[in-house]
Amino acid sequence: MTAGSGMRVLFVALGASRRRIVVEESAQVVADGGTAVVVVSRRAPWAKETFAPQVKVVELDRLEQRGAVAWLARALLFGAPRLLFRLVGHGPLRAPAHRAAGGYERRVAAPVHRRMFLPVYRRLWRDPRGRALRAELAATAPDLIVVSDPASMPDVARVMESRVTGVVSSPRIAFSLG
Repeated sequence: MTAGSGMRVLFVALGASRRRIVVEESAQVVADGGTAVVVVSRRAPWAKETFAPQVKVVELDRLEQRGAVAWLARALLFGAPRLLFRLVGHGPLRAPAHRAAGGYERRVAAPVHRRMFLPVYRRLWRDPRGRALRAELAATAPDLIVVSDPASMPDVARVMESRVTGVVSSPRIAFSLG
């Protein structure tokens, strides 16, 4: 896939199953004089990949977690206990408090956040993931959206369905077969 000069391309790669191809295609867009934005679900699976310096990588999970309700949940599950462990962890209790804080976050806070808060949040706030993707779409104003893996298709389809039909500036959609 090649993009013409000045073309704005948004790669949606939420499944992280085609990392090498996304890195190569985004670098090609930049080399051709365009701008490339890659939307990933989480940054961790992409840690070993090196994007071209001009490629902007956006983490959808972080965009989804913006807002007062998500902030409050993180403050209650992570922030308050972290502060408590920090207050208790002075002197000889420093190392045990640090270990206990890490264990609490790994074994209690993260699973509660992932298994309880996120499903309820996504159900009550009507697709915050889609809203975050729509916001990135509006900010990027792409000429082309490249759906890079199968896991990205439902999210892109929902976002495109919710857009006003017949808009002249609606971007083209392509599927990367790489």
